[in-house]
Amino acid sequence: MELLQVVDRKNEIRSMANPGAIKQRIAQAAQDLNRAGSMALHVELANEALTKFTLMLYQRDQDGGWANIDGRTYRLLVPAPWGSAGWRVWGLRNWESRILRSIMLERVQDTRRPCLFDYNGEARIWHLNVLDYGVIEAAQHYLQRSPITLAEWRKHDNAYRQRVQHVGTG
Repeated sequence: MELLQVVDRKNEIRSMANPGAIKQRIAQAAQDLNRAGSMALHVELANEALTKFTLMLYQRDQDGGWANIDGRTYRLLVPAPWGSAGWRVWGLRNWESRILRSIMLERVQDTRRPCLFDYNGEARIWHLNVLDYGVIEAAQHYLQRSPITLAEWRKHDNAYRQRVQHVGTG
């Protein structure tokens, strides 16, 4: 049952034309999945939310200014899918957003490739990395080349479950 709920939530995030056909196709795929495929569906859901969120951040107002980020500091002005105010908005569960947040925080620290987002830990504020990804095409390229992977999700999911279990027993 949980697999079908994840599939339904992904479709809600996607909000594409002809949702009936998409829902039917994904529902059929979900029926064929075993427990191992469940985690892959959560990864798909997180990637979908991240993509839609990123597209929204690059929207411009009629005067050409940024609509959803601060034009001077590039601070996010709308709730992120991995934030405490955004997980519901983006169709995620709280635990999914916590795993996504952990992934995003790790990506910010990775020096091999600049992350699409930056985080100011002292102020607890997220920023769009417009310096490295100044146009939507660059951001889309990043998302295509660096999607959340199953291995990445599994690593952070395991860490999250250990923290929750430790808190529950401590």
